[in-house]
Amino acid sequence: MPAMKLIQSVGIGGANKPDDVKAVQTALNSLLSLITPTQKLKVDSRLGSRPENSKTVAAIKLFQSKVVNMVRPDGKIDPNGRTHSEINVTPILIGIALLVQLRCLSCLI
Repeated sequence: MPAMKLIQSVGIGGANKPDDVKAVQTALNSLLSLITPTQKLKVDSRLGSRPENSKTVAAIKLFQSKVVNMVRPDGKIDPNGRTHSEINVTPILIGIALLVQLRCLSCLI
């Protein structure tokens, strides 16, 4: 997955521009295994009139809690902020872990 690019913040109190919301929804969908029991998000570029009640913001908060280890998830992703950085680095770390596992398996053969 290519790095997620954000122009403005997404989530509670964010600018929530459609292209940025779509990028977040797409990125979170690729990381669903890390934020169970989240179901696949509808990639519609919207958070609705009450972002605090949206499934996308719920997924952001769960990602912040489970992956970023935030004690108080704020439900907002700022460009180049902590959550944004984790979303971009996590797929790389997962890929590295899978390669290590494959190498270990090939050593057993």
